[in-house]
Amino acid sequence: MVLCCTGILLLAGCRFEAPDPTKDDKPTQGRVMILADADCRAVVEQELGTFHAFYRKAEITVRYLDEGDLLKAMMNDSVRCVITTVEPGREQDAYYRGRNISTPIVPLYRSAIAVVVGPASRLGPLDVAGVARLLGKAGGTPGADTLQAIFPGKGSGLARLLKDSLGIGHMQARALPDINAVVEQVAQNPRAVGFLPFEAISDLDNPSVRALRERLRLVPVAKVPGGTAVLPSQSTVADGSYPFLRTVHAIVTEGKSGLGTGFVSFVANHKGQKIILKLGIVPITIPERIIEIVPN
Repeated sequence: MVLCCTGILLLAGCRFEAPDPTKDDKPTQGRVMILADADCRAVVEQELGTFHAFYRKAEITVRYLDEGDLLKAMMNDSVRCVITTVEPGREQDAYYRGRNISTPIVPLYRSAIAVVVGPASRLGPLDVAGVARLLGKAGGTPGADTLQAIFPGKGSGLARLLKDSLGIGHMQARALPDINAVVEQVAQNPRAVGFLPFEAISDLDNPSVRALRERLRLVPVAKVPGGTAVLPSQSTVADGSYPFLRTVHAIVTEGKSGLGTGFVSFVANHKGQKIILKLGIVPITIPERIIEIVPN
């Protein structure tokens, strides 16, 4: 009797704490928050839906931000990974060094910046120099002064990438709230020229994407004046013949092998890369196809 009572008292004195899913997460279970560039939303949503279907105990929340806001928000202890085209700057590096966290950068896929106009636009093929002039570089393109370049998001990573790569000092462009707003403006205004992440309009198996494409016309772009102008497509992104390319990667910021690492590993490996291939953009690792030929 005394031993029984003693055992009960010992058990009562023990505290059994349930694991905290935000701290005790594993690569396929728990709860985490990640950040993603709003331009990557079409890909992240597809990958996340499949990941959750495989791993029922995983709960990943995504905050979609424009690149400018994303760089500020990534310096938050609760963020486990960031999906973007830009690498951490000096301020972000100092923050992670202060937390003694390494930040591996994992490439996920390759895409492009699509130039789009409405069906009524008379704008023909462009070259890289013509796009630079349209966006504000010195020099003239016939009729370019009456065209209006528009981007999705005030802190658009697309605008930053083109500004840097084309050497544009001051960008002559408008920012609209999101991709749908750009499509709406381009469809209504024949003088509007939109710049969109190609992954937002690449999946032609998706009815909503096909509906967007029916309201747009893609503008072919040549690398050099007099060169062959090509449209963005899975093949022209893969072979590099389309000039405005972008590589999307994940910056893992959790400092352990947790759920953020698990999701990035999923996207970067076979299942995730097959999803990217199906979306009409270019995976970093081309999934292997095994074809068996059976003799008659």
